Formats: sequence, structure tokens, C-alpha cells
Amino acid sequence: MRLKPVQSGVALVAAGGALVAGTIAIAKNPPMMMAHTGAKLKVLAPKNGTTLTANALGTLVSITHFKVDCRYAGTANHKGIGHYHIHLDGELVNMFCAPRASVSMQNVAPGRHTFEVNPAANDHADDMMAGKTVRFLYRPVHALPTIRPVHFAGKPSIRILSPRNGATVHGGFDLVVQVKNLRLSCSLFGKQPISGWGHWHANVDTTTAGMMGMGTMLGMSCGRSFHVSLAGIKPGTHRFFAILQNNLHIPAFGVQAALTVNVR
Repeated sequence: MRLKPVQSGVALVAAGGALVAGTIAIAKNPPMMMAHTGAKLKVLAPKNGTTLTANALGTLVSITHFKVDCRYAGTANHKGIGHYHIHLDGELVNMFCAPRASVSMQNVAPGRHTFEVNPAANDHADDMMAGKTVRFLYRPVHALPTIRPVHFAGKPSIRILSPRNGATVHGGFDLVVQVKNLRLSCSLFGKQPISGWGHWHANVDTTTAGMMGMGTMLGMSCGRSFHVSLAGIKPGTHRFFAILQNNLHIPAFGVQAALTVNVR
């Protein structure tokens, strides 16, 4: 993700089920935060110069001197613990913790591309010094059909269905949402924005910490739910958010929902 101009937008925040209008800043692309994790990273696959004929890029990463644990993503930083990010052509795809991952070539043009891996702290700040970049040629045997814009009569909206506002949770819980007037897609993560398409992020306590709120992002979802780990969240009252995002992980729709739960 690269630094680009900022514009304003209108947010609709669901607080206890009620929609409240407010103004938020919407960047064209969030500025990158930097970290020094101490991680030693190797990209075992793909090899530099690989020709990819399939429609997904399979990856294999080795990280040492660093504990990879996505349960702590979006919570307070702890030295030596975090996750890693995959970027395709300079744009963030997602965070990962397993050694193997797969990146969809949906809406990616045949030709030369770059794949970048960076260790990241819990607040999603990238360790650029420890990162690795691989160049590959995408030459699909049978390219995926291009996803086209979809136009809805109404504006996109998101509502949290579960847990209920004021609930008590322990260990973890599923944040279940209802999204209207927007099609959700994981395969479009990190791709150029397309009208009518996107996904949502789950955040804790604030939506404004670092990189337009990504500092407290617990994870991304292209489905009806996201499992929230409470491993890095202290007992007490906390606010959880579900924020609609475009393909580049920007809250360009200006819509989010929120609820308060008691963590014990």
C-alpha cells in the first residue's frame, strides 16, 4: 500500500443498531507504516522468474527469529511476534500466518508481475528491510473471466447480527454481519476497485489508528462472519467494528457498524 492523496467521505456508524452519520477521512491509499521485527524471511516458492500458467500463485515462506501468530493481529505490539503480508504489484493482498498461501490472479492481466512478502508487527506495520520481492510472468492457459462492475439501486450497508450489543464473551467469538448492496470477494483483495464489489474489515476499539484504521484491524472477511480471537485483548469493555472496504482495503464506502461487548 502506498501513500496517496486524502479526500473526505461520510460514514454511517451503527451504534447499538442505530445509524449515526459522521465525516471520516478516506485516503486514495493508506500510507505504509514501518517496523523492525528482527525476522529472517525466505521465499521458497515461487522462484524468481517463474512462469505461472495457473490462475492462483502458490507461495511458500520461511520465517525465523519471529513468532507468526495471527491471533494477535490488530492488538498491541509485542517484540518478536506478528504475521506477514503479501503484496501483488505493490498492493496489499492480505495477512497470513501459515507457511503456504495462495494468491488469486482474478482480474490480473497476463504479463510480468511482482510478488512481495513482508513480516509485519501486530499493528500491520511492515518490516520492509526483512521483506523479499519475487518477479514472475503470468501466462495463463485459461484466464479467469474478468469480474465486471455491478450496480445496485441502494447504497452499500453493513449490520452486525451477532454477538448482541452488551454481550459477554470469552476466548473468542464469531462476528456475524449482514451486507447489502455490495458483492463480497476474497479473490479481488488487492486488485483495483470495481463498482459494487468489496469486503469488510473487523477492528477493535478504534478505526483511526495507523494506515486509516488498519493499526487495529483484526482481519478481513469476504463472507458473513469473521472469528475474533481475544488472545491479545485485555478483559474489560471493548468496541468492535465491521467496516466495508473496497478491493484496495480502503473504507471508500464510508459505512461501518459497531457494538460493545464485555471481554472476560
